[in-house]
Amino acid sequence: MNIGIVGAGAIGMLFGAYLSEAKHDVTFLIRNREMTDQLYIEKGDTSQQPIHCNLVYDIEKLYDMDLVIIAVKYHHLHQLKKELDLIPSKTPLLFLQNGLLHLPYVENLKQHTIILGSVLHGATKVNSTTVQHLGVGITSIGLYKGNWSRMKEFLCTEKEDFPLQFTTNIEQILFKKAMLNCLINPLTTITKVQNGELIKNDTYKKILKSVYDELIEAFEEWKEHLSWEEVVTLCKNTEYNRSSMLKDYENGRVMELDTIVGAIIEEATKRNKALPILNTFYLLLIEANKVGERDR
Repeated sequence: MNIGIVGAGAIGMLFGAYLSEAKHDVTFLIRNREMTDQLYIEKGDTSQQPIHCNLVYDIEKLYDMDLVIIAVKYHHLHQLKKELDLIPSKTPLLFLQNGLLHLPYVENLKQHTIILGSVLHGATKVNSTTVQHLGVGITSIGLYKGNWSRMKEFLCTEKEDFPLQFTTNIEQILFKKAMLNCLINPLTTITKVQNGELIKNDTYKKILKSVYDELIEAFEEWKEHLSWEEVVTLCKNTEYNRSSMLKDYENGRVMELDTIVGAIIEEATKRNKALPILNTFYLLLIEANKVGERDR
């Protein structure tokens, strides 16, 4: 397939690398016209491997794609609206954002087929042209609206270190990921520690459990679908990872507060439930986020 990717961040480059390995023709839409025409991926302890792809600078180069993947962060989506409207309505779009606020955004797009993805890989950019794959995680793909006759073909792209699964409950999976992000991202950012420290440090673990308890009290139906043991296991499996929110903070970038933490707080408010600890984290991080806002 001819696959376009909007955004050459960590997740965009990760997808581009594995899709090109699967013999898809990958084209990145990028903004920096000075970027070289060679991108790389590092897997574990292996040396850099080139990502076979094309780089383009105008949205019109993606008009004839079989699929366009939108891999920018949520707060960049609104800047893309006019360009996405130029892509033919028959072209399927796959969105890979964290959080929940991109769901109402996609409702206003003209494309007949919208696909959503939830990505659990660990990845970070070493520099502007290199992504490092830090940890393997499954990517769940689901139709938000429309139909896509080539879904099975796309899912066949999967391999051991790039697993893909189709789901009919993609919105539920996105909500669960937002809940997990609310547990890990704010606390690691405030304490400036790797994920594993949240369960190694007794104080941090007590705070983490308190946030978990208040989330489950607000969203009682999740008690069966998101256990405390699962949260602990996630922290163990990603113990050396620095959360995406922490990395954004450390690099002076805007953190994804509203689409993750703010969205969950809003959902709790709709149920007349309070999340006092998470709301405190949210307010503290809003102040910290003002540094990133200057660099938008």
